[in-house]
Amino acid sequence: MKKIAIFSALATLLAACVPAEDLHVTTTGPEPVVLTCSGDVVLQRESNPNLALTLNWTDNNNIGTTGVAAAPKNATVNTLQFSATEDFAKTYDHAVAKGATSAQFTVESLNTLSGRLGLKGGVKSSLYIRLASALSATGTPVYSNTVTVGVTPYEVDLSVAHILNSSHEDTGAVLRTLSEGVYGGFMGVSSWYNWFLLEGSGTEWGNLGQDGFPFYLSSASDKWNFWFPGQAGCYYTVVDTKKAEWSALYIPSLSVSGDISGDMVFDKASNSWILGFNATAAGSVTVRISGTGKQYNIATGTDDTKATDAPVGFGGTADAVTFGEAAADLTATVAGTGEVSLILDLGAMTLRVDAGGVAPVEVPQQLYLVGINDGWTNKDWDFDNYLTLFDEDNLAYGGACNVNSKWGYRYYTIKDTWSDFYGMESGDFTSGTLVANTETNIPAPETPGLYLMTVSLSGLSYTNTAISTVQIAGVGKDTGWELLDMTPGETAGVYSLAIPVEDKTPWGFKIYINGWDYFFGGSDGILRYNADGCPLDDSYIGSTCLFTVDICKGTYSIEKQ
Repeated sequence: MKKIAIFSALATLLAACVPAEDLHVTTTGPEPVVLTCSGDVVLQRESNPNLALTLNWTDNNNIGTTGVAAAPKNATVNTLQFSATEDFAKTYDHAVAKGATSAQFTVESLNTLSGRLGLKGGVKSSLYIRLASALSATGTPVYSNTVTVGVTPYEVDLSVAHILNSSHEDTGAVLRTLSEGVYGGFMGVSSWYNWFLLEGSGTEWGNLGQDGFPFYLSSASDKWNFWFPGQAGCYYTVVDTKKAEWSALYIPSLSVSGDISGDMVFDKASNSWILGFNATAAGSVTVRISGTGKQYNIATGTDDTKATDAPVGFGGTADAVTFGEAAADLTATVAGTGEVSLILDLGAMTLRVDAGGVAPVEVPQQLYLVGINDGWTNKDWDFDNYLTLFDEDNLAYGGACNVNSKWGYRYYTIKDTWSDFYGMESGDFTSGTLVANTETNIPAPETPGLYLMTVSLSGLSYTNTAISTVQIAGVGKDTGWELLDMTPGETAGVYSLAIPVEDKTPWGFKIYINGWDYFFGGSDGILRYNADGCPLDDSYIGSTCLFTVDICKGTYSIEKQ
């Protein structure tokens, strides 16, 4: 084998006392290793974290030299090479840690590299493996023997990535591949919606598991879920695994101009924008659809005040709608006359006109507690008390109420409408299950007073908890996360406290009930159960501020003293 000359700093140091002929150090380089591996494998997606393949090789890290200088320890650069062909015309290279003599691959990682080499899912194929060894990353390598493994990958659809809920369950919704490792599409979400993204390769992505880094990606085991801003509705979402970041473009409204005009309504259930109109003739309509979005990304976080305006518009054709910054003409066929609906389907990216006035299903934002306070007012039942939606996916409502009920109470979904209500199926005042339109009221508590109340209409359940303390936390960057007692006012549910604001409040402040057990957050003067912290503008720094909350009406205010 050809000898390789090595010139090192050691030779320079020895120059004063070592004969010149001894300063020329040579080595034959690393020896080729003997590579062995475990047997054939059949890969299954549900086994992604499990071990699939183990490779072992003999140690070639101790390199012999001539002269007075020894080669550095672990000088060899070893690289595993995988190929779908015996000639290694195309390889997937996997760098090996210095000094290592083995490597292991999970089902997920082996399936990913098999896909990159073009091995077909569901079919057993030969995977050829060898170890390349050199003295540097650019040096001429020597190769081990080639081992062959029969691999049956599972099928991967790389055209989409799957949206998972906060429990890692597939929602059935997808983002489409925009380029390798980049996915995008429209999502209809509730306020602060939590989710993960699963690539076709099996890699699951979430948010970097550290405070202060919203919109940063991570696939590590300690990742957090992604979370949207507090604005519920339509978002154009892009997840870029190459840049390790994602973005959410909130689209609050879309306007239609052209042959017909008006403001569209977003229907979360169908992921569509809809505009009803009266068609006077069959034929077609040509329209332009546009709006102004709010862009959230790593620069803005979920702070509404930092989100930037972004023009949005749709173009292309009715069968293949495109999305961008500017609107272009779109023509849709109208089959007949009468009440019809123009539907922009964001899942299929199509524009169509359907017969009939199809109205989006709007989820009530409030749930009314009728009969909850007649013991205080001595009035007939009214709709003055309510809970506010905080989890649209589970139709969950929450809030506080000053309870004093003579005959028990019911939940009503539409204000001043006595139909469509829920009463108790089983349970007591503290908790129970619900059933629609029953004559059985939820019983009154033995002790009137303030209660924290939650209801899930999808789960048909409710809970009521007596409120013992109301406290605030989060005012100030370093010392703000301690619970400070708020003072009750004359009106039940109203509390206040004056606090010096000495530092920034990057996470906002929250109102805590009964210690750390329950909390309210919100924005723009609106308190909402289980929401992120209420933002506090930096202009308040250096001032003593009076924080006032009404946990029954769901409001807050901040006043400089």
